[in-house]
Amino acid sequence: FAQIADQLGHDEVWTAALFYGRATPSLKDIHLLADMLNLSPETLEEDFRMAGPPTREVIASTTTDPVVHPFQEAISLYAPAIRTVIVEKLGDGAVDTSSMKVRVEKVPRRKGNDVRLILESGFAPFQS
Repeated sequence: FAQIADQLGHDEVWTAALFYGRATPSLKDIHLLADMLNLSPETLEEDFRMAGPPTREVIASTTTDPVVHPFQEAISLYAPAIRTVIVEKLGDGAVDTSSMKVRVEKVPRRKGNDVRLILESGFAPFQS
């Protein structure tokens, strides 16, 4: 996904999400992707049109996946604390998942590697 992401000008997670039907490509993205994959741009445009909008629900099989499950558990466990810290730092408001950027980084350690997951999103304060 890294090579495709570089050519599309998106991050790896967005690019992977595109292949899972969880991101919406622009017309430019479709044409670049068609070129990379030696596909007809028109056919790929039609495929994305027929697929409809991106899927946003949680897929049941991911709840037992040994890579995904710990992140779901962490968000569930820490959600109240995360919300409190966000409100403390930014005020009361809403986080915008439609513009969220997600990055995955490898963190080298002496006893193997760790993973760092970074979620970055717009924040809209509530009007008082």
